[in-house]
Amino acid sequence: MARKKKHEEHENHERWLVSYADFITLLFAFFTSMYAISSVNEGKFRILSESLAIAFSHSMYTTTKLEAGPTVVRKQRAQLTERFKKAFTGDYQRLKMLLHKLEKTKKLTLLLEERGVVIRISESIMFPPASAEIVEKGYPVIDEIASALDGIPNTIKIEGHTDNVPISTPRYPTNWDLSSARAIAILKYLVTKHHFDPTRLFAVGYGEFRPITSNDTVSGRARNRRVDIVVLNSSGLAEEI
Repeated sequence: MARKKKHEEHENHERWLVSYADFITLLFAFFTSMYAISSVNEGKFRILSESLAIAFSHSMYTTTKLEAGPTVVRKQRAQLTERFKKAFTGDYQRLKMLLHKLEKTKKLTLLLEERGVVIRISESIMFPPASAEIVEKGYPVIDEIASALDGIPNTIKIEGHTDNVPISTPRYPTNWDLSSARAIAILKYLVTKHHFDPTRLFAVGYGEFRPITSNDTVSGRARNRRVDIVVLNSSGLAEEI
């Protein structure tokens, strides 16, 4: 019986189409990305730039156990390099220049965090102990801050903070009441005296529960008693909400 002849296999000359199709897909993805970058607005660019700054920094969040106290989950904001501050944070640089004298005399501290620019004011500058009545020497400080913030359209968050020493007075039964009253006092002054848009300001009291250092020492408690005026960027506002 005769064997059937084995048919000769023909070489596939169209295999190049697979590679060509992959190449076209990559080109499409590339030009789509280029278009997206070309049409980005300033707000998105700021968010991107700040994200890059965070990525190039050393640390973001840590859980810290304060000595002889409870474990506190604290946001350790990334330390942004001077290069990124100068390149991407115009508001920070502007405030740094305008508030230089107050910062130099230690009446406030200016910080750049992931959520925005923080103007940190010690209790001793603004309020008597266990009170939310602004002292006379505190008004010029707020006036300068208000002048520096003029023209910045960002939402502003005012945070009140205390140490962990309990308070119980008819007016302020807890540290939450005291810290909230202090934040509201500054908010009301900015609105009534400097005509800030109340729709872009809000106040919150954290009491003793967001310390920046240990409450075990006198100096530590003094640092924790503070008011933070936070100029929120777009990503920081979304995080707060």
